[in-house]
Amino acid sequence: MKTKLLTLSKSITGALSIGILATQMAWAAPAIPQAEFNQMVKEALVNNPEILKEAIIALQESEQNKVKEQQGKSLNDNYAALFNNKMDPWMGAENPELTIAYFTDFNCPYCKKIEPLLERLVEENPEIRIVYKLVPILGPSSKEATDLALTVWQNEPEKFAELHKKLMSRPSRLDSEAIAKVGKITDTEAWLDDTGKSVETTINTSMGLMREFGLSGTPALVFADQIVGGLVPYEQLEKQVKAALAAQRNK
Repeated sequence: MKTKLLTLSKSITGALSIGILATQMAWAAPAIPQAEFNQMVKEALVNNPEILKEAIIALQESEQNKVKEQQGKSLNDNYAALFNNKMDPWMGAENPELTIAYFTDFNCPYCKKIEPLLERLVEENPEIRIVYKLVPILGPSSKEATDLALTVWQNEPEKFAELHKKLMSRPSRLDSEAIAKVGKITDTEAWLDDTGKSVETTINTSMGLMREFGLSGTPALVFADQIVGGLVPYEQLEKQVKAALAAQRNK
C-alpha cells in the first residue's frame, strides 16, 4: 500500500493542472478498485497537501498564459485601432518611436492620480506618444464629459489639453454644471450640445477594444506587446517605456 501511495504521490506532484491531475491519478492505478483508489488519493492529499497547492499554482499559471496569448493576438489584430485612430486625442511626440494607448474615464479617481505621472512620462521621454481612449463607463456625466472632449478635439484640437486637464482636476465626480463651467472657462462651451456621429463612433470603438482586451476598469495602458492595468508607480511606468523602446529599436 505504501508503494502504491508513493507512486500516486509522485504522479500527482508532477501534474500541471487539475485536469492533468485527474488523468495521471487514473493512469497511476488502473487496476485498483475504486474505493481503494479514492482512499489512496485522500491519504496522498492529506499527507502531502503541497501537491494540491502545486496543482492550483500550475493551473493559475496555465490560465494566465492563455490570457496573455489571447491578449497578444488581440494586440496584433487591433494595432491600427489602438494606436493609429486619428479620431483619438493624444499628447507627446508628433512622430513617435513608441505609442501607448491609455484607457481612461473623467470620473475615475485612479485616472486623476495617474495623469500627472503620464505627463511626466511624456516630458522625460519626448520620443513617445500617449493616445487617449476615452471610455465613459462611470455614468452619464462621464459620457457628457467625453462627448465634449472628443468634439473639441475634432474641431478645436488646440483647446483639448486645457479642457482635459480641467475636467480631470475636479476631485469629485463631474456633473452637468461642472462640465458646463469648464466649457466656459476653456472657451469650448459652444460644443456642449453639438456632438457629431463621429464622436459616438470613436467611443464605441474604444469601448469595443476595452471588451476585446478584457479590461474591467480604468486606468489601463496598452503597450505594443502587453497591458498594464490600474494605478502603478512612476518607476514601473518608466521601466515599461524603456523596455518597450529598446524592443522597438532592436527590431
